[in-house]
Amino acid sequence: MPAIAEKSERPPGLVYSVDEWPPLLRLAMLGFQYAVMDAIYLVIVVIIVRHAHVPPAVGVNLMGIACIGLAIGATLQSLPRGPVGSGFLAPPVFSAIFLAPCVLAAQIGGMPLVFGMTLFAGAVEVTAALVFRSLRAVITPVLSGLTVFVVGLELGVVGIGETLDVRHEGMPTFPLHVTVAALTLLVPVCLSIWGRGALKLLCSLCGLAVGMIGAASTGLLGPTGLASIGEASWLTLPRPATLGLAFDLALMPAFLAAGIAAGLRTVGVITTCQRINNAAWQRPDMSNIQKGVLADGLANVIGGVLGLPGMSVGPSLVGISGVTGATSRVIGFAAALILLIFGISPKLSGFFLLIPQEVAGSLLVFTACFMISGGMQIMLSRSVDTRAVYVIGVSTLLALSESVFPAYFTDLPRPVRSLTDSPLALSLGAALVLSLFFRLGTRQVASIAWQGPEAAIAPAIASMREKLQTWKVNPGLVDTSAEHAREILEYVVEHHSHHPHPSAGMLRALYNGLELRLEISYRGSPTAHLPTLRHPHAPVSGELDDEEAAAYVGLRNFLRGLNVDRQQIKAKKTAVIVRLFYVT
Repeated sequence: MPAIAEKSERPPGLVYSVDEWPPLLRLAMLGFQYAVMDAIYLVIVVIIVRHAHVPPAVGVNLMGIACIGLAIGATLQSLPRGPVGSGFLAPPVFSAIFLAPCVLAAQIGGMPLVFGMTLFAGAVEVTAALVFRSLRAVITPVLSGLTVFVVGLELGVVGIGETLDVRHEGMPTFPLHVTVAALTLLVPVCLSIWGRGALKLLCSLCGLAVGMIGAASTGLLGPTGLASIGEASWLTLPRPATLGLAFDLALMPAFLAAGIAAGLRTVGVITTCQRINNAAWQRPDMSNIQKGVLADGLANVIGGVLGLPGMSVGPSLVGISGVTGATSRVIGFAAALILLIFGISPKLSGFFLLIPQEVAGSLLVFTACFMISGGMQIMLSRSVDTRAVYVIGVSTLLALSESVFPAYFTDLPRPVRSLTDSPLALSLGAALVLSLFFRLGTRQVASIAWQGPEAAIAPAIASMREKLQTWKVNPGLVDTSAEHAREILEYVVEHHSHHPHPSAGMLRALYNGLELRLEISYRGSPTAHLPTLRHPHAPVSGELDDEEAAAYVGLRNFLRGLNVDRQQIKAKKTAVIVRLFYVT
């Protein structure tokens, strides 16, 4: 049975909804704001470029290509029609998800390897989008939250190393380096706690501004970088993929995991876009999310061809649109146009190469804190059983072990090291294997006879509740499935009278640890229209009051909404079976 179309209702706080056009001047100002916010994340590209030790001129050219790649990604995501694009204002940013794998690739094979492996990760995300509906059974809170959590750990390790500036510990100016790093981190931390409105969401921009002022005041801006930007022209077309492409089989697990993580983040952000644009939102629009993930993956494929590291939709930008009430997709096109202007101006795009590692590292630590806590919230958004305890614990310890015992992993055979070189790939692989292993012996089946009138249905529902609770099914899912079963049984009793004994049958529950299936069977002919099944619980609430909240709140809403839209009706002669499927 097809899913019921979601009712749309304009939220009262929206100034410009997704389909509206702001006045031209205001559109230009909003587009410029989003372009600048997007460009802040060029700091990710800067860190990767430094690890690859590319010449300054090549770095300036790469920054121009990066702005053009962001413009392409913003355009693809904003497309309102066709098979690609969610149609929401959800521009991509250079994502921390790809930072650790890209730094590893830069150290091994330089920027050509970064570009080639980014293309591979984009292809993984595109493939995941094409089979998105088949993957719903494995998009569980534990696996989704664990992915975000481990990415936060990876990002935090890289960021804290840059922040502490360990390599320059013996220099006389080392205390100045640490002071600038501390100030850069302190500003966004304070604004995220005590700030209000859009200023709270712009805390990274404020931290960057303070960090750059501090770096200029203490002489941390290198003369070589200043000279390179000074010599750059105001208008020059950048040269794409000047260094070519390279691939490494040993890095595929790391970039495979990064592509999956980027897809999960996109699912969360697009779900948040749906919620902030529809006051009556109850469950995710799967087709729209699928097109959003496809756009994100294609942006990475195109970016890899052009010569860029990985991108993913920016939760902070969606958070700003939710606070300001400006969610018009036209703003995305305006931001893309301004990013194109940045891209053809080496002097503007190359400015971000001046950001010192202490400033960049502090901003990464700030972001990592939200990713770590957000991952925890997703993992614990549903009750955690004993199996989940082992999946989370073992996978997290394996992710940390690579950093604690590097010599042990260095001595492993090369094929094994291709998996262990990436904490994300190692932990996600372990989590998948453990989740599948723990499914053994988890299949539970219960059959309960039911018979009308309506008052007699209650004992059958109560018995089913008791069985599901014995199997330790999530309490919210127990309530949801029981309510749906009650609605259907009452509907059949009340409306179905094409058989001498229609008000009697069997209620079966089947549970395997990942999916709960209810089967309601009775004798008669199929009922043409079952009642509309709605989720009895409100979506997860929460203000978009930090830069990653749009991804985490959205992903939790998506996971809660997965279990309401799969219904089947099968008829065999005089027997009818109604099946309801719930991803747990």
